[in-house]
Amino acid sequence: MRFTQPAYPTVYFSEKILVKCPDCGSVGHIDTELGKYTIPFPHNHKSIFNCSSCGLKKETNEKWYGYCQGFVGRNCGFCGSQINYTSEPTKRLYESVTIKCQSCNREKDYKLKWYRYKEEKPTDPYFGLDLWLHTDIKDKILWVYNIDHLTYLKDYIASKLREDDGRHKYSMITNLPQWIKSAKNRDLILKKLDRLEKKLEKTAYNNV
Repeated sequence: MRFTQPAYPTVYFSEKILVKCPDCGSVGHIDTELGKYTIPFPHNHKSIFNCSSCGLKKETNEKWYGYCQGFVGRNCGFCGSQINYTSEPTKRLYESVTIKCQSCNREKDYKLKWYRYKEEKPTDPYFGLDLWLHTDIKDKILWVYNIDHLTYLKDYIASKLREDDGRHKYSMITNLPQWIKSAKNRDLILKKLDRLEKKLEKTAYNNV
């Protein structure tokens, strides 16, 4: 089997995303109207989250539910040396962190600046909600946005011949981690994707 589909970026599949409702835990969906520019990240897009089970509705930039990462970049309050600090991604934000200066070895609390974290987590890029379609594979997490995303990935995994022509640095396939591309994991990943497909068939949004 040969994989010859276009080199779609992940954002191509993000116009309809299945997520877990933060209020009731049921499946909800995010509908996004993408703007003119989508790479490396959409600009001027409009996203709406809806949960038909509890009625929760959220619009673009109304609230971020996902992970954030804190940064400190300033001079030491004692000796003036440069201090750089990056926190682990977290959903629980805190105001400050105690940092020990590498030059003078003195400790001081510094205020963090928080930014949305959108990498390597099974969350959507618009609200940071947990994706409905994700599964554990060994110590890794495999996730997809919807049935089209799942089918595209499944076709790639199942293919033993994969064309590289036309790939670019933002294409989904280019940015897949090596453990997904590895032939030794093919059967296990396909089995997990089949289970996600069955889960999708049981939801009210299996046509998304």
